[in-house]
Parts: sequence; structure tokens; C-alpha cells
Amino acid sequence: MQPEEPAPIPGDPPDFAVPTVAVHSRAEQEAGQVRLINPNPPRLSELTGLFQEIEAIGRFSNFGPINQRLERALVREMFGDVGVCVTVCNATLGLMLAIRQAVGAPDPRRRYALMPAFTFAATAQAALWCGLTPLLCDIDPETWLAAPGAEQELVARYGEEIAVMVPCTTFGAPVDFAHYDRMARATGAAVVVDAAAAVGSRDCAGLNLGTGQAWPSVFSMHATKPFATLEGGFVYSADPDRIRDLRVMANFGFASGRSAAMPGLNAKLNEVTAAMGLVQLDRLAAIVAHREALAAAYRAMLPDFSFQRAAIAVQAHVFLPALVPARGRAGRDAVIRRAAAAGIEIGAYYDPHLGAQPYFRQTCRSGPLPVTDAVADRMLSLPLHDTMTVTDVQRIAATLRAIWREIDR
Repeated sequence: MQPEEPAPIPGDPPDFAVPTVAVHSRAEQEAGQVRLINPNPPRLSELTGLFQEIEAIGRFSNFGPINQRLERALVREMFGDVGVCVTVCNATLGLMLAIRQAVGAPDPRRRYALMPAFTFAATAQAALWCGLTPLLCDIDPETWLAAPGAEQELVARYGEEIAVMVPCTTFGAPVDFAHYDRMARATGAAVVVDAAAAVGSRDCAGLNLGTGQAWPSVFSMHATKPFATLEGGFVYSADPDRIRDLRVMANFGFASGRSAAMPGLNAKLNEVTAAMGLVQLDRLAAIVAHREALAAAYRAMLPDFSFQRAAIAVQAHVFLPALVPARGRAGRDAVIRRAAAAGIEIGAYYDPHLGAQPYFRQTCRSGPLPVTDAVADRMLSLPLHDTMTVTDVQRIAATLRAIWREIDR
């Protein structure tokens, strides 16, 4: 099947000058194949100066000087010098620490962690590791975030049994902090924001999501994210006491010396990954702007597909989620198969959603999930990464339009 001729559109953003890593094989490039995700962390070969500094100091972990520099830079560049953060070796451990710190000592009367069903497994796994039962709620049909009405239904049923609410910045979209402040006051529950996908998502003031909020937000620096390192993450809060506690907990609970003063585990970020974070932070704005331009091109060229509604000035994209126009799972799966045959890799995050995964069906409780089911059935994850151009989007969109015409006739 030959895709239709693409319509003329504006060219690639002229100021995008982020170094890219050629991770496609030569065979893939010659075949014109497009991957869903193409990790693009800083080149290790270009970080020799920072690596030599680490070697000269001889401190490779344990909140070393490069890590301290990264934490200060994150607060300065992303949060306008408001609040503090602590790095962690991955965002899942960050969630575990933040949830454990927020709920305090285990209380059998408060055993639930309220969260959307439409999210990554790490959100539920973190709650389970903290001894809580995930309580899954339905999502809004346009934002794909937790639906306030569905949350309220579960709050009315479980009330003070809810220990923590874990809203998710799904695909980098913003959560309503005022809404969760009100719910926290009404229920006495804590709030921990799973903001793994939101590094680089900024409001109209140019500040990252979560700025100025005391509730902790947990961010990811995984290789697949726009803020790509190897593995890594950080927890941000405007409350310095909270971050102080999380730093202690991330170091086995050692407040001083080698004597544990609170619950802990080993979640410290190594100095090599911190060095990569420093370099990636300098180029993050250009990366996010480039991906936003690609996302805008997709939306313009796929008018029959549905896209997430996100009330935010700048949204960071790992890929671009979209819904097929109709025909549910069968139509979606046909699109993915036919696109693969054309050399285009398309995913389906988050399908299966948490409520449809075998382990979570056994370990979680759930309210009705009709919207989550419907969105998961139609979900596509379209390629969108640093090495792509608008020309790539033209080709992908033209192929998808041609595929859908065949499926829908």
C-alpha cells in the first residue's frame, strides 16, 4: 500500500540544534523504518571532562558533588529557584519513598492508595511495596487523567480508609493541585504526584509542573524520556523538611553516621548519571520544543484521530498518544499491524491498563472503568523523538490516513 502524497506543511523548527545519537542500524535507515521511541541521552564520549572530575574527586555516589550540582540546577532551571529536590536512582524508588514518607507509619485503618487505572505499572507497584492496596479510578474521556467524579465516588465509599492519593501527569499533562488539596483536606489523605512523564512540561510562566507545591512530585530521567539519562529520577517539593526526610530515607534511613533513624532503602543516584543529567538539562528546552513541533504536525495532518486535551503551555512528549476514530480494539490493532508492515513502529500505552493486568486484578480494588476501557481499546502511541523530522511525520500521517481509509470502508 502506497501512502498518499503529503500536504504541504511548515518546515522543521530551524533553531533545533540538539546533538543526536544515531541509534538506528544502517539496515533500518536504508529501509526507512521508524521506531516508536529512539533514546537520545548525552553521548558518554562527550562527557570526558565531567568524568575526569568525578575520578579526580573519587566520589562516585552517596550524593556527591556532581549530584549536588544537578539538584541545584534542576531547582534553578525548572522550578524558578522555588523549593528543593533530591535525586533518586529511578522514579519507581522515588515513588516508594515519597508514598512511605507521606503516609507515615502503617495504619491498618488507612490501607488504600487512590490512583487512575490508566497509568504505568510502577504507580501501583510502588503503592503495593509500601503495604497499600491500589484503588483504581476511571479517567476523563478528554484529558485521560483521573476523573474527579470517579475519584469522588471512591472517596464516598472508602473515605478515611484512603491513605494517599497518587494522581498521574499522564503523558506529561498537568494535574489540578487545588483539586487534590481540597480532597486531602476532606479525607485526611496525603498526596504524591506521579510526574514521571512531566519533566519539561511547563506553565505559562515557564515553570515546570509542580512548582511551589508542598506535595511531592516524582519525575523520571529514564533513557526513554525527553530528559534522558540512563536510569534516574528526582523528587521535588516546596517543603524542604519533606525533601530532607526523603534524602535520609534514600540513604538507608541514615540521618547521621551509619545509624538508621527512619525507614530507608538505597535509592541514591550515581555521579555518572548525574553528569548526564547536567548536560541533558542544558538541552531540554530545545528537545521539548522540537517534540512539540512534531506533535503539532501530527495533529494538523490527522484530523480524524483524537488527541489528549491538556491545559498547559508546553507539554513534554515521550511519544504522541492518539485514539483511532472508531472500531475500537479491532481497528486499533489493525492499524498497528499494517503500520508495522510499512516500517512504522506504533505502540499502545497504556493497554492493558492497570485494571486489566493479571497481577493487579488480584491485588487492587477498582471502581467502574468504562472510559478507561474505551480509551485503552482505541489508544495508539505514535513515534515522536529527537531524531525525527516533520518529513517523518508527513510520511507516518499519510500512511495512517491510507491505512484507516482501507479499514473503514
